[in-house]
Amino acid sequence: MSLSSLVLWCLGAFLCGSIPFGLLLVKLAGKGDVRAHGSGNIGATNVSRVGGKALGIVTLLLDILKGFLPVYLGKQLGMGESVLSLLALCAVLGHVFTPWLKFQGGKGVATALGVALAFRAAMILPALGVFILLLLVFRYVSLGSVMAALTLLAVLIWKGATPVVLLLWADIVLIVVAKHHENIRRLLRGTESPLWGAKKEQAHG
Repeated sequence: MSLSSLVLWCLGAFLCGSIPFGLLLVKLAGKGDVRAHGSGNIGATNVSRVGGKALGIVTLLLDILKGFLPVYLGKQLGMGESVLSLLALCAVLGHVFTPWLKFQGGKGVATALGVALAFRAAMILPALGVFILLLLVFRYVSLGSVMAALTLLAVLIWKGATPVVLLLWADIVLIVVAKHHENIRRLLRGTESPLWGAKKEQAHG
């Protein structure tokens, strides 16, 4: 692949990831700007709080799809895992730093799930298992999301991925963890809001 083709693919993955489905769906539903409510995030969790569970589920699926699509297309065209990992990173960056919202986007969890599903579907099962287990036990979406992202990287290390692939996926995981820094601080203080049950200081998005 030529450098120009690689740049175009990366740009395409970034733009695909940058579509703010949560914001658009809440506005189309007549609920206003999702960023003005709850955690202020455009992700599925905050969308479900503002626009209802059905809208949250649609947002989740679309955010997964926008990560899945560029990596899946690249895979179908025979691109190697290093290039696919780069496309995955670009898609997540597009979601987190969407240019349509002054480079303020979501936290990257659903989009990271989408790129992982397209990259190596087997990565998803351990990560989902960790997420569901932690959510059921502790009720914190943020805790489950961060640990699920770390699990993706652990699986790649266990499966012997190349250093380049590991580096690119480590970047993805680092982005997801960094975008949860406020949630992590609230978890440490004991003020994070659970998905169900008593409300605390602020909701996770």
